[in-house]
Amino acid sequence: MGQPSGTPRRALRILCIEDHPLDRQILARQLSESSVWDDCAFDIHFASTLGEAVMSVRTQEPDICIVDLYLPDSHGIETLHALRRILPHCAIVVVTADDDPGMLRHAIYANVQGYLVKGEYSAPALLRTLLAAWERAQLERQLAEATDQLRQSQAQYRALLEFLPDAVIMTDATGRILYLNAAAQELLGRSSGELVGEELTRPSGSTDYSTDLAIPQRDGRLRYAVMRLQRAIVSGQEVMIYFLHDVTERRRREQEQLERQRNDVLGMLASGIAHDINNLLSPILLGVQTLLRSASDERTRKVLGMIEQSARRGAELVRQVLSFARSQDIRREPIHPADLLREVVRSFRSILAPTIALVVNEPDPDIPPIIADRAQVLQALSNLVSNAADELHERGGTITLTAYRAMPDDPRLSARGLSDGAYVVFDVADSGDGIPTEILPTMFDPFVTTKPNRAGLGLYTVLTIVKRHRGTIDVESSAAGTRVSLFFPISQGPPVGKTAVLVVTPSATVRNLVTATLEDAGYTVLEAASPAEALATFIGNASSVDIVLADDADSVPFPLDKLRAMKELKPELRIILLCSLLERRSLAELEEKVVAAFLAKPFTDTMLLETLGMVQRSSHPPTV
Repeated sequence: MGQPSGTPRRALRILCIEDHPLDRQILARQLSESSVWDDCAFDIHFASTLGEAVMSVRTQEPDICIVDLYLPDSHGIETLHALRRILPHCAIVVVTADDDPGMLRHAIYANVQGYLVKGEYSAPALLRTLLAAWERAQLERQLAEATDQLRQSQAQYRALLEFLPDAVIMTDATGRILYLNAAAQELLGRSSGELVGEELTRPSGSTDYSTDLAIPQRDGRLRYAVMRLQRAIVSGQEVMIYFLHDVTERRRREQEQLERQRNDVLGMLASGIAHDINNLLSPILLGVQTLLRSASDERTRKVLGMIEQSARRGAELVRQVLSFARSQDIRREPIHPADLLREVVRSFRSILAPTIALVVNEPDPDIPPIIADRAQVLQALSNLVSNAADELHERGGTITLTAYRAMPDDPRLSARGLSDGAYVVFDVADSGDGIPTEILPTMFDPFVTTKPNRAGLGLYTVLTIVKRHRGTIDVESSAAGTRVSLFFPISQGPPVGKTAVLVVTPSATVRNLVTATLEDAGYTVLEAASPAEALATFIGNASSVDIVLADDADSVPFPLDKLRAMKELKPELRIILLCSLLERRSLAELEEKVVAAFLAKPFTDTMLLETLGMVQRSSHPPTV
């Protein structure tokens, strides 16, 4: 008889669990006869009960366990179950007098590696059974370890794929989807359950394929990805793996950058054009108004009025161009509240739902005008009306517009520290359900909205406009509706008293017209044609000059060092800068309290006097 192929190179430790002394002697003798194979040796230990065997394996686990099914403390198949629990990887060989085929079947199910019936086997048969059982147990152990490693590897592989930021889709050779990770499900807008098993059309061409994709979403939006395709062999199967890198955000940033560059170019172009046009329009407007004050002939006044109207239209056209080019200037002028309300009504009458009534309480005809930017105040009021209309969209209701004068003792003003001067109040009230209490403190914050598909910037824009006009906002809301009140300072004339103004501009025409306007209003005027001349004139008259009106007449801004020098000589000096395009000047001048106010060209005599009056009344530089 030849030596078994699986003969071990060391002594195998055998635990023999047998309670009958005679059977133990037979097993010991049969095992000793195996010494005919020099390379095979056994280290044999005996146990009479299952409990004794349990104590034995605690010190050293055997390679092979020979067990009788019927022991003093355990019987039948339960003996095998108990052994397998404490020896999960050990080779177990049953040696029993029970030759019932049913017991053999149960033993196989209990994962034993051998089954012998007492008295029906020889020593060589026992040896072959033991060695085969040991080999099988070794293979099963190795297979279990390899399976566990493979399972861990697959789990790590899947975890890696699941946490990849890029989308990964795996298909078979026919294009049927086998797997897609979480990033792919998010990018495609569909779940794994919806897509696994579906066919994916593979682009024609070579295996290594890369392209840009536009991926439609359920809501109609498009997302963009760069796709790379590779062939691979997974578990012996040819698969195609699609890697998709989401570039939607990158494309959005690139588009924004292109838009910014486009607007920068337009802004530079518009700035140059506006600068020249505004310098031409300023003397026209000032000259016409000077002539109107002295003209007595009706026909002459009519012609001058037509010229003034055309100049104003030209100035407005320039403003629209600058607005398109993202200009940041404010053009303050006197505006009657009733005119603003009428414009808001004209804008909304035809677009509000039939169930929404827009009511205007006609203002008192004696209400004074406000000094403000017409377009911005209209935008603020329109945003409030639009919000109210959204609130009433489903149930219908009434939106009420009111304008009235609030005096300095109004508690809403004193509560905000704005009791200096009078204000005109614009109320926008609706009959909706009111604003939730938890939203009220943050309703004017940017990106706060309760409406889907809204940016949440409408009320923030309202707040920004009001603050830039040195006003304030008050909100009252209840279950009966909401009222938002916007406070704008009223237009006031210049303070009474002698005030000296130094007018600095290289344009003799503008200088003469501004001087005439100021002198007619009671100001004392000094003139200079350049920044250097202005500084010299100011040094010689510092005690009497109260305001400097400096013109950015050329493409080079008025030197800030000259203005600082004047402020150092006289800290209480007020400086007003005339600009064609306010964004040409940094707001640092205001932050340093060098410039008290900006006045955008072209301007009328009323706007000039209003700005002077505002600067004289204000103890702090206005925010523009």
